[in-house]
Amino acid sequence: MNQAREVLRCLARTVSGFTIYASGHPTRERALDELLHAVADLQEAAPGATFTFLDDEIVFGVHPLRGMGEWPWAERFSRVGVQRVEFVGPVDRDDLMHFVDDLARRLRRGRAESSEARVTRPTGIRYGLVHRDGLDDGDEEGGGLHLAPVDVDLVLEAETVRWLETELRGGGLLHLAEAEGVVFALLQAMHGGREMLLPLTRLKEFDQYTTAHSLNVSVLAMALAEQMGLGGAQVRSFGVSGLLHDLGKTRIPTEVLNKPGALSDAERTLIHSHTVEGAKLILEHDADLDLAAIVAYEHHRRTDGGGYPTFRIDRRCHDASDLVHVCDVYDALRTHRPYRDAWPHARVMNYIVEGGGGEFDPDVVRAFVDMMDRCTRADTRVDPDPGPAAPPPVDGDGEVNSRID
Repeated sequence: MNQAREVLRCLARTVSGFTIYASGHPTRERALDELLHAVADLQEAAPGATFTFLDDEIVFGVHPLRGMGEWPWAERFSRVGVQRVEFVGPVDRDDLMHFVDDLARRLRRGRAESSEARVTRPTGIRYGLVHRDGLDDGDEEGGGLHLAPVDVDLVLEAETVRWLETELRGGGLLHLAEAEGVVFALLQAMHGGREMLLPLTRLKEFDQYTTAHSLNVSVLAMALAEQMGLGGAQVRSFGVSGLLHDLGKTRIPTEVLNKPGALSDAERTLIHSHTVEGAKLILEHDADLDLAAIVAYEHHRRTDGGGYPTFRIDRRCHDASDLVHVCDVYDALRTHRPYRDAWPHARVMNYIVEGGGGEFDPDVVRAFVDMMDRCTRADTRVDPDPGPAAPPPVDGDGEVNSRID
C-alpha cells in the first residue's frame, strides 16, 4: 500500500530531523507536518494501521510490505525496542512529536529507554516490543509497551493456503507473497499471549487435512527453530519451508492420498514422488525459494540414510529438512487419516524420542521434546497417558514413510 510506504519514508525523515536539528528548527517542523499528513492519509485508507519490524523485515497488518528497497530503519527500530507501531486512534501533532522524539532519543543512545521513560499520556499511537510467551512488563528490557500481536483469523489463513493449493492443482502459479503473508500471520499469532502450538492442530475440525497440516508444520517449524536459537530471518524461512513442504501432493490424485487400504507398488511410487515434484514446483515458480525446495525434496529422508528419495551420493540433509521432518511426523501421527487413527500426544512423543539418531536428528529431537514439554504443561487438554508401546503406522506391505503423512 502506497500510503503505508509513505508513512515509513516520512517517519525516517522526521526521526533523522529530530536527531540532527534542535527543537523549533524549520526542517524538523516541516518533516513533522509531512508525517502528520501521511499518517492521516493512511488512517483514512486503513484505520488501526499497524507496522511490525522483524529484524530487516516490515509487516503491514499481517502481510509483508514490499517496495521499500534497502530500508535500514526496520532493524534500527527493532534494536531499540520498537518492534510494533500501532495507530489505534486519532493522531494529533503532539502525539507524533512525543513519539518521534522518543524514537530519536532511543536511537541516539542505541538502546530502549528505561521503564521510567515510558510515555503515560493518552495518545493515538502505541509502540513497543512484540509480546512473547513467558514475558510480562517486568521482564521487558528497555522501555516501550508490551504489545499483543495483531489478531489473526486462522480460518482466513487456512482459506489462503487452500487457494494456493487449488491454484497449483489447476496448473496455476505459486503465489509467494500470499504464502509469506500466511507465515507472518502465524508467526505473530505464535508470539501472542496464548499457547498456540497445540490448539492449532485442532484446525482439522473445520479444514481439509492437507491445508491444516501445512499450517501446523509451519508453526511447529518456526517454534522449533526459535527453540534452537535461530534468528528471525531463518525462523521465517523455515516457516515458509514448512508451509510448502508437501506442495508436491497437489500433483497426486486425492483418492490415492486418502486410500484407506494397502497401497499398490505403483501407488506407493506415486506418493513418494511428491518430494521431487514439490521441489520442481517451487523452483519453477520462484528461484528465491531454494531452501523451501530443498526441504520439499528431503523431508522424508531419515538421518540413518533411509527414507526417500534415494540420493545418488550419500550426504546429510539440510538442517531445515531434519527440523521439518520431526514437525511433519508429529502432526501427521496426531491426525485421524482414512488409513489409521490418530495417536495420543504422548505416544507420538515416545516414537519421536525412540527415533532419535535413526529416523530423526537427535539434536532436533531434544529441542522438540523440550519445546513440547513446555507447551503441554500449559495445555491440560493434552492426553497424559502414553499407553503401551506401539510400532509406527504401516500400510499393507509394511511401508512406514509413505503413509506417515
